[in-house]
Amino acid sequence: MGDYMIMVLEDERAHAARSPKEMAELIDEEARFTSALRASNKLRDSGRLRPSREGKRVRAASVEDGPFDESGKAMGAYHWIEAASVEEAAKVATECPVLPSDAIDVRPLVKGQVLPGKDDKPGKIFAFAVLGNRPNEDEWVKLMDRIDSETHSSFPDDSFLGGVRLDAPKRGKRVERRAMLDGPFLESKEVIGGVFFLRLASMDEAVAWARETRFVVHGALEIRELWRI
Repeated sequence: MGDYMIMVLEDERAHAARSPKEMAELIDEEARFTSALRASNKLRDSGRLRPSREGKRVRAASVEDGPFDESGKAMGAYHWIEAASVEEAAKVATECPVLPSDAIDVRPLVKGQVLPGKDDKPGKIFAFAVLGNRPNEDEWVKLMDRIDSETHSSFPDDSFLGGVRLDAPKRGKRVERRAMLDGPFLESKEVIGGVFFLRLASMDEAVAWARETRFVVHGALEIRELWRI
């Protein structure tokens, strides 16, 4: 068995065009999907992110307001699961309720941890996506190795809730309209190499912390608050 991250890449324009009733039905379907994963003992962690327009992308010399992708797609939810293979994980992903224009990336984990009771305490939880942009996948992997080596011990003990480092895109799968496509998916835009979670008081505090880290020396951090259910 191995660990895999299912990342739902939502077409935020299509979601915004749906009626409140349609979105409530989709959210209910997502809740049933998550509950089924939990009942099968496959689920390690999951969450839903607030819209990308509320997020920030932090670089060494700048802070950008969301949204960030001209295509209108952004990670809207994630499910960290256990599966026997990437093919099995991708098959699980085909059951995830999504709109026709959404996509799902399935990536193996290099490593990861989640603290027990991550969502139990009150307060805001922020997801930090580690981003890197290189001309090819080998160079991207080297970049992620460098970021990992310079940051793995820099998380604040009082607010760190866990995180994952993702394997290379070529080892993953993409699910679009229920079809499975092989990686890599290294496009010209920045690619996610990991996600970690901190409990902090505000987005301003999250940005201030991010600007002082080595993550933004070599890449960028996209910060999004998690919805609290």
